[in-house]
Amino acid sequence: MPLAMALTVFSQSFGAAVFLSIAELIFSNSFRDLLTKKAPSVNAQKVVEAGATAFRQIVPSSDLAGVLDAYADSIDRVFYMAAAMAAACFVFAFGMGWKNLKKKPAAPSKA
Repeated sequence: MPLAMALTVFSQSFGAAVFLSIAELIFSNSFRDLLTKKAPSVNAQKVVEAGATAFRQIVPSSDLAGVLDAYADSIDRVFYMAAAMAAACFVFAFGMGWKNLKKKPAAPSKA
């Protein structure tokens, strides 16, 4: 039982770390691609370097709607990945059975 609990905690922590980096990769790549499509006059590198809280200061107001749309679509793609992983977890967990770990009381011996 301790080994199973250790593996469960490790898997949860490791899975979260791996998929956090995958989500960041999806977000950053899609944000750069969508910026070139939705706000072509904006320097994508400067927007990415400014970050989510400071890009309004460097983006002209005429291009702000395109940058915000690219940002929202990039976040949507990350949520699509999370929804796909949740669906995959459900499919894999659905086929697993329940196993009773409680010990059964010993049957009385007939002497």
